Amino acid sequence: MKIQRMLILAALALCATAHAQPQPAWQPEKQVEFVVGSGPGGGNDRTARVLQKIWSENKWLQNVTVINKVGGGGAVSYTYANQHPNDAHYLVIVRPGFLSNHILGRSPIGPNDMTPLAMVSGERSVLVVRTASPLKSVADVIERLKTDPQALSVSVGSARGSTPHIMISMLAKMNGIDARRLKVVTFSGGSESATQLLGGHIDMMAVAIDNAVPHYKNGNMRILGISTPQRVPALPDVPTLKEQGFDVVLGGFTMVMGPRGLSPAQVAYWESMIERAINHADWKRQLAVDFQDPDFRKSAATREYLKQQYDFLRAVLTDMGMAK
Repeated sequence: MKIQRMLILAALALCATAHAQPQPAWQPEKQVEFVVGSGPGGGNDRTARVLQKIWSENKWLQNVTVINKVGGGGAVSYTYANQHPNDAHYLVIVRPGFLSNHILGRSPIGPNDMTPLAMVSGERSVLVVRTASPLKSVADVIERLKTDPQALSVSVGSARGSTPHIMISMLAKMNGIDARRLKVVTFSGGSESATQLLGGHIDMMAVAIDNAVPHYKNGNMRILGISTPQRVPALPDVPTLKEQGFDVVLGGFTMVMGPRGLSPAQVAYWESMIERAINHADWKRQLAVDFQDPDFRKSAATREYLKQQYDFLRAVLTDMGMAK
């Protein structure tokens, strides 16, 4: 009897399991805010708007609004998104300034305080001047800076400590120039930096390549060098820093993150939605237009990459005298 009773109980348990309703997957229940830490028209803004456009036009997700929260080299946008813990209705575009802001004490929010969702691309940095500039090569820049580190004003985008800032600082250091004395300026982002350069208000800019290529293509800017191991096939006339005798190979990244405390179901939803978008032809076309490198990584891999980059940037920024 005891054995029979046990078999009946087991059968009942099996039936209950078979008829149990599966837990519904998470999906947005209200407007999603996609937060961008720089001004309209720049690389961060374009990334968010292309993803939004792909989701909307394919009817995968139509309730997404891109908002610009400019300030602090992106810190304002990170702080805003993180004011909504556990809420996956807030996304934010993240570039290396996210890490340097934390390392330099400009923002209390670091990689452990937010939820990585996906890495969507890699980026290259370039050194750029106006076409009318007397500076024809990186060697010309170094010669001027050796005479006086303050001789040339250079924009590094929206934040000191960014990848472009590290690039120009490494160039200075390897040539015996005190990088801390460089005349570095920042604006709301690469788009405003380009406007300032074209207007003659600064001498050059060190920026992510996507902010320079349109002006290079229309003949208004000259790209002196690019921080890649070899020349970019789409820009065959642009020399690398390395081939000009300056061994600087450096890249950045673009990621999508959410506030702290997102659940596995929320992370899985955004991983899937982002992966669908980056496999879309429109995204691939935009990568080509912006000269970005395809580099998709899901949440766990992105988190690990962030840790590696954080350690690298801390060492470099300490060497630059910016971090302790």
